[in-house]
Amino acid sequence: MRIEMAILAAPLACWLFAAPKGRVRPVIAAVLAAAALVAAAGVLNRLPQQVRWTGLVGAGCALAVVPLVGLALVWPVHRGERGERRGIATALLIGCTLLTGTASWLFGSFLHDNGRPAEIPAASELAPWPAGLVITSERSGCGSGSADFCEHDLVVGSASGQNAGQVRGHLTASGWPLATDDRGGWSACRTRGSLLDAHQVCVFVAGTDSGATVTLGTTDTW
Repeated sequence: MRIEMAILAAPLACWLFAAPKGRVRPVIAAVLAAAALVAAAGVLNRLPQQVRWTGLVGAGCALAVVPLVGLALVWPVHRGERGERRGIATALLIGCTLLTGTASWLFGSFLHDNGRPAEIPAASELAPWPAGLVITSERSGCGSGSADFCEHDLVVGSASGQNAGQVRGHLTASGWPLATDDRGGWSACRTRGSLLDAHQVCVFVAGTDSGATVTLGTTDTW
């Protein structure tokens, strides 16, 4: 983890060393510092799940592109100062930005081609259950086959004898457009997240003697 943090801080350090004093220097430094903090939060899984990959790749691209823009802005002034030392710093700056940019591009391409890794969906994807409906048991886990998948299973029961149709009605009212599926139950899918984090969460409902089973599932696109 220390290596990742050092790579994220390298463009800022090289910029502060290479850029001459002036109005551009602190502005570019502030942007690089913000991008490094966002990227670090992504690496440490501190960003919201809905924008984790988007924030990480976006911050990486900023670390790659912003120093080059700043260098282009200050180059006429920069070129005549401290000769060889500035030239070495410029080479280091360009090397860091190219490295960061290449890594961001490869990571973004990987996500585009292979999809977002499947994660266990939270029960909070479902609206709070109304009075009378109770989750009697739940389990979750991930597996693999033709595609990686994760599921969160809930068994919903009721002391007042509510049936699977009433569970379906509650979920439909909560924004899940349930339709009959080929397994004799009901299912629906919704998109969560944005840009690189966009993924589908699907719900499957099946009746039981005492209520209903509700399964939340996500699948990657391998």
